Amino acid sequence: MEELNKIIEYITNTEEYKNTIKLKDQMNNNSELINLVEEVKKLQKEYIKTNRDDIKKKLDEKVSSLEEYPIYKSYNDNLEKVNQMISYVNDELNDYFERIVNESN
Repeated sequence: MEELNKIIEYITNTEEYKNTIKLKDQMNNNSELINLVEEVKKLQKEYIKTNRDDIKKKLDEKVSSLEEYPIYKSYNDNLEKVNQMISYVNDELNDYFERIVNESN
């Protein structure tokens, strides 16, 4: 458990993680951006349910508008890096447990 806490501490102390949190807070103070994110989420759900081309077109337009916000782009870039770190840890843990299971067989 101590090792896991060290990994979590390492990730939460990275600049990418700190930037992600800071940028998320800043985005939450921008009502226009929040509304746009909510519209994108709503359209994503609708598109998944219906698979309609007109919904896809609206969704693409809203996503393009969203990506014009530098703060949103920066947030996504940092979030992607944090997610990569987490994914790496997850892969390593899976490999570790797979080895343990295979060794016991």
